Amino acid sequence: MKETEKLKIQDYDKVVKWSYNLASEWVINNLVPLGVISVRKFDKYKREKKYLPKKFPRIPDEYFTRRGTWKGWRDFFGYPKQVRTYLSFDDASKVVQMKGIKNSKIFRKWKKRPLNVPSRPDLRFKEWKGWDNFFGKKRNPLSTRTYSKLNESDVRIIKHQLQIGVAGAVLAREFCVSEMQISRIKSGENWGYI
Repeated sequence: MKETEKLKIQDYDKVVKWSYNLASEWVINNLVPLGVISVRKFDKYKREKKYLPKKFPRIPDEYFTRRGTWKGWRDFFGYPKQVRTYLSFDDASKVVQMKGIKNSKIFRKWKKRPLNVPSRPDLRFKEWKGWDNFFGKKRNPLSTRTYSKLNESDVRIIKHQLQIGVAGAVLAREFCVSEMQISRIKSGENWGYI
């Protein structure tokens, strides 16, 4: 049979040995329309014990890697191959500043980020000098650390994180406050009413 001919299979449960192309075609035709378009969603679909043909590889990346045919999850779900080009550091920084993005938390949650602005500029750009530099903030050279004020939502998160065992030093860095402030929140000295 030529590769260009399409296989017409009526009962996928009778397929004993899956080829990469057949498995990818089945996923594209049967799972992608259901919204299963990533490895996480595929794993969730399996955990919920939804239909997969009997001999379908349950861990396709391992199965097809062993056979030397694995091309990656994007290809498996039928995404077209594309080479993404990114803006330069200066141009990406200007776009972010024009959109009013002020910190890394907001940047990470930015749903309408242009595709030519990398999601991890800190890893992408060789000229990376920190988030403040990326956002165009001028730092006081005498100041080694900036502190932010907390709001009730932040304190609730901190208290929850402390309860599940996250270290105070980690939380202090995350919320740009001193470890003493975290300690006082933990003891109830500060923000005790929350």
